[in-house]
Amino acid sequence: MREVTKARAPTVARHYRRPAHDEVLIHVPLRAADAKRSVQNILQWNGYLPASCVRTMVRMGWDYTT
Repeated sequence: MREVTKARAPTVARHYRRPAHDEVLIHVPLRAADAKRSVQNILQWNGYLPASCVRTMVRMGWDYTT
């Protein structure tokens, strides 16, 4: 006969690393006009800024809010 054991709770990570300022994602509601402006902003920024800078700006939501 098989022995019945208690179910163990799933292991939860004990260490929480607070994200750095540039890793925080900002949620911005998306509308058609916002999406169009976002695309235009990104295309313009890609013309004179490094790709890493543009990625950071997008991650921070600047493509929608600028």
